[in-house]
Amino acid sequence: MNLTPSQQAAVTRAQAALDHSHQMNLGTATDRDLMRNVGHLEIALEAALRLIGELTEGGE
Repeated sequence: MNLTPSQQAAVTRAQAALDHSHQMNLGTATDRDLMRNVGHLEIALEAALRLIGELTEGGE
């Protein structure tokens, strides 16, 4: 499946946010670090859901 550049960027950002989340040391992370990470994951999830919507609407 071919993605547009903006769709590919959304996938790349989502993967980067998830990778960063997996690399966090929760024992030493501050509340600010955790909240920032949650914010990045939320933004990535929203972009991924938009992308899924675009792909499923285009496939009908």
